[in-house]
Amino acid sequence: MVQLAQVDAAATNVISSATQVAVIGNREKNGFIQFLNGPTVELTAGVESFVSAATSDNAGNFYVVGASSNPIVGTLPPISGILNPDNVVSDPVSSNKSDAINLIYWKLDSTGTLIETQSMAMPSAVIPNSVIVDASAITVAGTAFATPGSNGFIVNWNGKPTFLGKSATQIHAITKLPDGALIAVGQSADKLLNTTLKGKIDGFLAKYLNGKFTTVQRSSEVKSNRAWRSATSNLLLGGNVNSVAAITKFNANFQPTWTDRYPSSGAALTATAGKLNYGALVSTGAIKALPTWKKKNAILVLTLDGKGLITAASYINATQLNGFTANSTYGAIVLAGGFLYRT
Repeated sequence: MVQLAQVDAAATNVISSATQVAVIGNREKNGFIQFLNGPTVELTAGVESFVSAATSDNAGNFYVVGASSNPIVGTLPPISGILNPDNVVSDPVSSNKSDAINLIYWKLDSTGTLIETQSMAMPSAVIPNSVIVDASAITVAGTAFATPGSNGFIVNWNGKPTFLGKSATQIHAITKLPDGALIAVGQSADKLLNTTLKGKIDGFLAKYLNGKFTTVQRSSEVKSNRAWRSATSNLLLGGNVNSVAAITKFNANFQPTWTDRYPSSGAALTATAGKLNYGALVSTGAIKALPTWKKKNAILVLTLDGKGLITAASYINATQLNGFTANSTYGAIVLAGGFLYRT
């Protein structure tokens, strides 16, 4: 791969439209978005906040989603005795250290101009992990934290959230099918609908339609730790099985049509651009389907055909896979340790 640009070292993810690329990340008390060959915009909320998901719409606008806390407002006790002879009541004091229970999004155009920002309250602290924007809705998915543990959530903006799992479920990504249904992917040790735990932690796909989860397909390997971390609109999923990266193509019936596993130090991520499918992982050893690959500890980017065969491969001499996306202008795009690379 070739270097595309150096970006802020605090960048944690990369997102693209058809023609523009941006990275997002966090400062001490707020997030930011940095545009390729454009400005860096600080995303402030008036209180402590962070960003953790982003997408673009068909018009090329960027939506960055995060969460913010509520200010904790109170009063100091009145000063008594000789030091306060007039019995003055102290002014209110505030803190922004409460739980991040407010979803918040910032909408920007491709030049970095801030168009709008909105927030909505959630029942508990949340981390948004994925967002989809289309003509019908802004839909956010992620992990909600309660007592005990965590569950996954999907919510349309200013709507009522729908939850999945009870204490050990996380949604890492969502994608939308042509029929309007959403597919959520993630990991869980809970019973989900009529499915029960098979491994230590199962990876899952869940169909969400008309405000509820209708179908769940989960992994079935006993004693394994599995998770799906990314999903494309054609159900190319990236994730991990224990310490091995995995890429699997599912059909509309949630059945795998092909799958492959790769020695890796983490999960695989997937992306599509047009008819091209891509996967990225931090490779740690030889790959049977790629006989010429001998390097260890490098980011490997694969181009895959509809049957899972590797049609091209490239790499980066780095081991920090922060983010992965693709568009028709640059092909596969990797964020690795403060640098963007392209195929």
